[in-house]
Amino acid sequence: IGLFLLAGLFVILQNTRRTSTNQTGLSQLQDEQRMAMSILNDIGQSAGYFDTNTYQNAKVLWNANVAVAAAGGVTLAPGQAVSGAAHSAAAPGDVLVVRYYTNGSASASYDNLVSCTGGGGTGGAATTYVNVFWVDAATSQLYCSPDGTTGSQVPLVAGLNNMQVYYGVSTLPNTNNVDTYMTSDQVTASANWLNVTSMRVTLTFKNPLYAAAQAVQSPQFVNFTRVIALQNRTGVIATAL
Repeated sequence: IGLFLLAGLFVILQNTRRTSTNQTGLSQLQDEQRMAMSILNDIGQSAGYFDTNTYQNAKVLWNANVAVAAAGGVTLAPGQAVSGAAHSAAAPGDVLVVRYYTNGSASASYDNLVSCTGGGGTGGAATTYVNVFWVDAATSQLYCSPDGTTGSQVPLVAGLNNMQVYYGVSTLPNTNNVDTYMTSDQVTASANWLNVTSMRVTLTFKNPLYAAAQAVQSPQFVNFTRVIALQNRTGVIATAL
């Protein structure tokens, strides 16, 4: 009888331990997903921002081509705030580039904007942030470079397998309404980077409940998708009379 009871207790212990491990893994997955999407959303919404009291338009502020080393040599054209590269269905997926400007005055507190690594704050010089996001296949981490260089890259979240980005483009004149979503190579081919109004980002995370040895199991990956509006491109276009 004692052995029978011990066997039952052992089964209960194993089930409890398995449930606890699964809950811990799912909680971590939710935290990683929430953090990654929050950072991408905040940075994406800031794309193209600049101080209109200092510069007439984005092409005046960013008046020359800029090569972005951390994005594999992606070049931002004058006035271009968003770019991407390496679109592929296979892991690790796309590279996303987001550029914006803060005037840097102490009173303006960097226009309440920070880089993807949390840099910024009050005071200091005016700064153009060139945020680059990508998934590293070797470490399964989402990385970010706040200035477009390879030396300043930092890991943000872990457990990723892929990142896919589609760009909402307004191809019709005198409107910012998205009428098609394109991959980065399609946007480049159509010369529509200046007309990007939104981004649809899909992050693929490794499922902590997946086990290859099980016959019936959860899917190996979990996808999270968010549509991010570029705030400087949304709204009604007013035509001066």
